[in-house]
Order: sequence, then C-alpha cells, then structure tokens
Amino acid sequence: MFPTLTGNGRIWIYVANRPLEEAEVSAINSRLQEFCTSWAAHGNQLHAEFGIYHNQLLVLGVDEEVEAASGCSIDSSSAIFKQIDLDFQLNIFDRMNLSFLEGDKIRLVRLSELSQAYHAGIINDDSVFLDNAVSVLSDLRTRWQVPFKNSWAFRRVKSLVSS
Repeated sequence: MFPTLTGNGRIWIYVANRPLEEAEVSAINSRLQEFCTSWAAHGNQLHAEFGIYHNQLLVLGVDEEVEAASGCSIDSSSAIFKQIDLDFQLNIFDRMNLSFLEGDKIRLVRLSELSQAYHAGIINDDSVFLDNAVSVLSDLRTRWQVPFKNSWAFRRVKSLVSS
C-alpha cells in the first residue's frame, strides 16, 4: 500500500456507501491519477498516490517529506473527492459509517447502530475494524486494520453497555 510514500506521509480515507462497479473504479482511477500528477502546494509538485481498496475505500496519500500539503492543496483534494462523490453518489463524506472487513468485502455499520450490531452478532470482538480516522501513512500501515476489541469504537460499545 503506497510503496513509494514514506511513513511521514499524510492520508485521507473516504468510504463509499456501496461497492463500486468496475466502470466506476476505472473512471475514478483515471480522475485520481490525473489529479495526483498535477497536485501541487505553493507551486511545488506533491508526491502523491491513491488507491481504491475492496472496491469501496478511496485513499489518497502524500509524502510530506518531499513537500507538505498546504491549505489550498488540501482544498483542491477535497474538491476532487466532492466531485467524485457527486458524480457517483457515494456519500463518502458521511463519517458516521464505520467499516468492517469481512473477507474481501466491506460491511458498514452506522455509529448509532454499533452497539445493536455488536449484540446481534453482526460484528464481534475479532471482526476486522478499519479505523478510517487515521491520517498518517505509518498508522495506515500499522493500525488501520485492527480487531474490533482493540479499537476506539469497541470502547464506545463497552461504555454504552456499562451505562
């Protein structure tokens, strides 16, 4: 995952509300490839990569050891993702969807329904939780995919149970 970016890179993770179709993956790949080759901060080219994982997770990374993303460059990345969201109706800015990996598929659970999903057995202690709040490349590599019982979200379920 992002083999040419360093551990000090910054990342943004967007979760689609549904799996992407093959044609959508191709179109989004084209747009993001073009974006990454022209993305700049203060006139300096950013060293960026992107990936689409499990046909549902869009991840953009930038190597900040080469050049740091600035306010304007971050705004331009938000703009491309807003346009992708609008064009493909993916609802990628809804941060209340939590992601779990089941085999090679993504299961979304609404934050408000987390405790219910846990108690119904839809997710369990060992379900693979994707912590899409990570923002540093090294965290993507080391703590993005964790057992649910080791996640911040699990502590939320436990605190609701003990209340």
